[in-house]
Amino acid sequence: MRIEIPKLSAEGEHLEGEEPKEVLELEEDRFMRPSGPLRYALFVQVATHQLVVKGRVGVEMDLMCSRCAEFFSTTAVDSSFLRAYELKAGTEVVDITGDFREAVLLNMASYPVCSPDCRGLCPQCGRNLNKGSCSCHAPERSSPWDGLDQLDL
Repeated sequence: MRIEIPKLSAEGEHLEGEEPKEVLELEEDRFMRPSGPLRYALFVQVATHQLVVKGRVGVEMDLMCSRCAEFFSTTAVDSSFLRAYELKAGTEVVDITGDFREAVLLNMASYPVCSPDCRGLCPQCGRNLNKGSCSCHAPERSSPWDGLDQLDL
């Protein structure tokens, strides 16, 4: 999104709209993909050689669950978007697209989960345990402390 400084009123302006999902540059990402446009509702104002931008940005996303590897829908939102851009003499346009992208990506979970009770995948056969159980047997777990069980004291 590009903000044209000469067109802003001295009192500031409210801007609402959408940017195409391609501004997020996630076309090659295997784990997340935007399912709709990036939406914003902002208040922008020039104040003492700075452009102050505050408001809300968000996008509908399809994310891969970190437990079961199935895609699920969610919304990535930064409801307290706030940036200040230094305005040097002669600055006509400020592009805040990169900051939109950063705000959305930083407000997504590091390990997204489709549901708090997602059972994930079987570590042996890879079956999605949310869709049913598998016939694998739990492996015997060895522990470095097992040797102590053999001590006769």
